[in-house]
Amino acid sequence: MRQDAATKILAYWDSLQQDSQVPAAASVDPRALKAHLPDLFMLERLDRAVFAFRLAGTRMCQRFGRELRDHDFVRLFPAAQHGDVLAQLNRALQSGESVVIQAGAAMLDNSTVGAEILLMPLSDGEGRVVRLLGALLPEDNDALRNGEHYVALRLEGAQTATAYGAAQEAAASAVFAAARETRVSFLRVVDGLKDARPAAAAAGTRQIAG
Repeated sequence: MRQDAATKILAYWDSLQQDSQVPAAASVDPRALKAHLPDLFMLERLDRAVFAFRLAGTRMCQRFGRELRDHDFVRLFPAAQHGDVLAQLNRALQSGESVVIQAGAAMLDNSTVGAEILLMPLSDGEGRVVRLLGALLPEDNDALRNGEHYVALRLEGAQTATAYGAAQEAAASAVFAAARETRVSFLRVVDGLKDARPAAAAAGTRQIAG
């Protein structure tokens, strides 16, 4: 389900591109992402090290147990990872290409939920690429159903959306190929009779032809 949601959201962002230009924030139609709105957010780069939430979906805020608007996205991660997180945020803005972050969401009991974070660059009204449409897509919502909150996120890896899509296609192809494989048992036939010689030999018996 997580990968399916990610694929649909990334495909929508791709559909907004014209002549490989970064889509404008104003072109995003919330109705097109209605099913995913609770998991979406919007970031704006205020300076080199601050990416503030301009919007945050209700489910995302529930996961952290607080309103995220105007808070710094980078500070959801440990201080030791701020540089790496900033590098991925700026990578998306500078390249104009979406980035998928593999993350872990830590909770108070020290358990971790795997998650994917989508970062899709957008331009503002002046044509500056300083905004990011994002989505937080965890493996499951057990923590949310149990009333638990995320304490912090941890960066575990990152790749471009292009590489992410290729990996998903490769995985799907492998599953399809495996499903097509069949194993057929054959009977060995000699002179119209099933060949029982190996079994007879194994039992130490004498086989009489005829």
